Amino acid sequence: MAIKNASDLLVYAKTTSPAKQVTRIRVLTATPLLDFQNNTNIIINNVTNASGVVTDGIVDNIASTNTGSNLIASISLNLVNGYGYTDESGSDQTDGDYTYRDFQNGANGIVPTLEITNGTATFEENGVIIEIVTPGSSAIFDPVAFSTSASFSTNMDLRDVTNKDSGGYSESLGGLRSFEVSTDILQSINPDVPLDGTDFFDKLKQRSLVDLSFSDRIRNILRTNLTQSGVDGFLLVTATQTNLQTDPFSGSTASKIENTSTSLNRLQYSVSPGRLEDKNVTWTFYAKGVGSNTSISFFTERSGGTSIAPSEVKVLSGTYTTITSPGTASRAVNGLSTSTFTRIEVTYNNFDATGGQPINFMVFAGDDPSSQNVGDAVIVSSWQIELSPSSTDYQDPTDITHWQGNALVSSVSFDAGVEDNLTCSATFTGTGNVYPNGLGPELIGDTGFDLANDGSNPASAYWSVFGASVVENGYGKILFTAGGAISYIQSPASIMTPGDFYLLEYTVSNAATPAGNFHVFNGWEQDGSDAQTELPISVGTHKILIKPGSNFIQLKRSFTTVSTTVWLSSISLKKVL
Repeated sequence: MAIKNASDLLVYAKTTSPAKQVTRIRVLTATPLLDFQNNTNIIINNVTNASGVVTDGIVDNIASTNTGSNLIASISLNLVNGYGYTDESGSDQTDGDYTYRDFQNGANGIVPTLEITNGTATFEENGVIIEIVTPGSSAIFDPVAFSTSASFSTNMDLRDVTNKDSGGYSESLGGLRSFEVSTDILQSINPDVPLDGTDFFDKLKQRSLVDLSFSDRIRNILRTNLTQSGVDGFLLVTATQTNLQTDPFSGSTASKIENTSTSLNRLQYSVSPGRLEDKNVTWTFYAKGVGSNTSISFFTERSGGTSIAPSEVKVLSGTYTTITSPGTASRAVNGLSTSTFTRIEVTYNNFDATGGQPINFMVFAGDDPSSQNVGDAVIVSSWQIELSPSSTDYQDPTDITHWQGNALVSSVSFDAGVEDNLTCSATFTGTGNVYPNGLGPELIGDTGFDLANDGSNPASAYWSVFGASVVENGYGKILFTAGGAISYIQSPASIMTPGDFYLLEYTVSNAATPAGNFHVFNGWEQDGSDAQTELPISVGTHKILIKPGSNFIQLKRSFTTVSTTVWLSSISLKKVL
């Protein structure tokens, strides 16, 4: 752990539990639709099911009467029965000229904002209004020691086992183990400024557990080193995506984004607004051109369409010619190389996240988001969003050194300062194990693929296989011939809890021939037969954060016509605590 000074020592505490988004749908009580006819329809977009899968283009036929109550009932039927939403209101509510109900989607975390648009029916002006009552959010660990000092220690009591054969020397064996974290924090006591989770005195009084992580500074808000749609907060809109492209660090985490229409084809990442409000925010990413396209454009908006202009855009490294402004808030970097990456920095001073809507960071192939060429593409990689007025080196979220465990606040003291500040000193005593890198114990029962299921020792086999795949001679082999059956290796059930985070680490032993690809099934709160998070296939060891939708790990050939031969020599799966 490369600690240089106290400012690099941070203690994190979980300040926000995961939350599901609650959306209010308001419809004009009287005649919300123009030229209403029986069985006309409206369209519902951005519908998120309980596993986080987003569906667009849902057709909602409106029968009977042109009233707000009838429209709300029809929309509710679609959301509740078809996609796992909960009707929080229970019955119609009224507010002035509008009838409304509140709906909670089934997935924790940031989700796209529902959109209801014209179908064969046309809404009156302001006939429908979508409001976010409670934004969705993931569990958030906020830094609580910015600190003048912080320390971490582990201890083990010794048991005396000296006897007459000890030759006059004492002998001991290991006894109980424990750990302790202490920190001094300069803290505001201004009643207009909340304590942001650092009120340890309340934790002391309540005797409640604190989930602590003693860590290198966590700079990157993103939890993934991939740029795949459906992973973490990434979403692909209109465009197509080719994953596992070579990234700037010789890995395989980049993605190619290709336009399929003439405007707003994009890859976007959504962040809860509370994390950014009134802070200095810096967004960086790597990009390179593809073919004749050497431009990338980008902007940020609050869900619903209110764009946020950057304070500054600059190129940190790599090739470019110009930075242009195709729109009020959008920017473009032109003259990218098609062979090497350019790192781009976008800064926002005192970020405006008013309105409580998720914040979308979006990139587009081409020099203008509103005027794109079908077939233009760009490769993007290694996104970083940090709460800082300037950028730092890219921090891979899967490669952060820290220790984590549950603790009780065992002491708190306050030293008076000047103005509205004081120094809070707190000591945390561990209640259980401390986990290196915040990872729990190994969950895989055969990490080296030694318990063959090739028929030589079936009674001891750990892995189950399907199709041509096999576990033999210390290798897990995912084998698939184009046109053949589905093929995978799979762990026993119930080794994971869907919705929790896990770090999957595996080693590819040799170059795949032919070089197809493979994925982990239900890798990020997905469901359905084609749900997948694609995995790097290059020789070497890879780390991927997953948030599974299944309780087992299944490594499977990807849905492709390309043959696949992948030999894995080791694998590890540990829960991220």
